[in-house]
Amino acid sequence: MLLEAKIRNEKVKAKNLRRLKKLPAVFYGAGAPTLSLELDYKEFRKVYKTAGESAILDLKIGDKIYNVLIHDLQFDPITDEISHVDFINVAMDKPIDTEVPFEFVGIAPAVKDLGGVLSQQKQFLRVRCLPKDLPRSITVDISVLATFHDSIHVENLILPNGVKSLDDPKLTVITVVPPKKEEESTAPLPTAAEVTGAVAPETPEAGTKTGDSGEKSSKTEKSASKDN
Repeated sequence: MLLEAKIRNEKVKAKNLRRLKKLPAVFYGAGAPTLSLELDYKEFRKVYKTAGESAILDLKIGDKIYNVLIHDLQFDPITDEISHVDFINVAMDKPIDTEVPFEFVGIAPAVKDLGGVLSQQKQFLRVRCLPKDLPRSITVDISVLATFHDSIHVENLILPNGVKSLDDPKLTVITVVPPKKEEESTAPLPTAAEVTGAVAPETPEAGTKTGDSGEKSSKTEKSASKDN
């Protein structure tokens, strides 16, 4: 894919370029001069959407065309638009080290049947290869994730011919975790009295019976009557 860029006028501030829908950039790499560039913002977005960061692009600067990789992108923290890009020149006959994103395909039975949740542990794979062999993404089939004990590691990946992983083979790429359960309340249920606000009746003292005071009063009155 071809991109055209112009040598940037250093006297023009980057923010003024952006107002003109131009994207500030820098170009550097093996056997190439370091250059400050500007390019059409919409054209770059169109190419970037198709190629991503792991595709070799043809960058035309003046009357020369260079094979480049998008090495770094900067984004505006408010608008999230691309604010700057770095291009690195690559020699087509020499291996390069770079990062390639994952592309997940298939349906995980542990998600579909068990209600699990996918947990991606890595976003990119570090690889080494010739520029012509550089894939846009690494395909990962998640249909092998049948239980919560299953994971896909770097060593399980199927890489294209000519591509070598630079990551630890034991690193986890993606797994499935059980769904979170709602916490059950352990507080005791309130009593009827606590709900209604009623007060429990007092318990009679030990050794007394209901009506004892009345009986004592009656006996006293009879004794007094006999004395009279």
